[in-house]
Amino acid sequence: MKRNLLMTAIFGLILLLSACNGENESESNGEESSEGETQETGEESEEGGEETSGEASSLSADELIDGAVENWSDTESYELNQIYNMSNGEDSNPIRTITTHSDQNELKVAINSNDVTTTHYIIDGEHYIYKGESLELQDEDMDIENSAYSDLIAQLENYRSGEVTETDNGYSLAVQFENQEDISSLLTEGAGDIIEDADDISGEMTLSFDSDYKYEGGELNAVVNSDGEEYELSSTISIERIGNIPVIEKPSGM
Repeated sequence: MKRNLLMTAIFGLILLLSACNGENESESNGEESSEGETQETGEESEEGGEETSGEASSLSADELIDGAVENWSDTESYELNQIYNMSNGEDSNPIRTITTHSDQNELKVAINSNDVTTTHYIIDGEHYIYKGESLELQDEDMDIENSAYSDLIAQLENYRSGEVTETDNGYSLAVQFENQEDISSLLTEGAGDIIEDADDISGEMTLSFDSDYKYEGGELNAVVNSDGEEYELSSTISIERIGNIPVIEKPSGM
């Protein structure tokens, strides 16, 4: 399986925009770093996986998800910090992203791979790429429908089979998968066809919530077998500034 296909599948698993981010990852090589976001992304994302699991909760997965929908389904903005890695023996490729969505339906995605950062802006349907100190408008517009925080909350419907445990800050919701059939129900639209390229996949997805059922991130650990090769996948995300981003700060000239 090609590495970029596996990475796009991960985006689907962790409730990101598979269409937008799949394109971004392929464009990131060879472009200049922008805005010094690499270190920040890795540090903040690693924090998302530090919560420790506690005892089984009396709260069911249905109650947790229903609470998240009731309390947060009207929320639009957020900042999602992610770091994920695919390794095959000594060969690995960590990729870091910061995804920011504003209350004005603006989207900014900064992606770092191999120490090179590419920043994408989707504003009023138009797609810009920030390179160094220059900004380039792309030929094709991009649709960022279903990218708000409320849409991430809606996608939690896929996790109603999970088990809830209590944590220091709230709750953890874990879903295990042992094959493509198990994982297919967790994938966002467009990612299902990609994961079919694998011969086998197994692992666990754990989502974190605070005591008010606010969805705050998650962690993915999986093993993928494809064409006789075994790949270890890991990813952590943290979702911050929820409902607290009126607009996205744009580069000069936009």
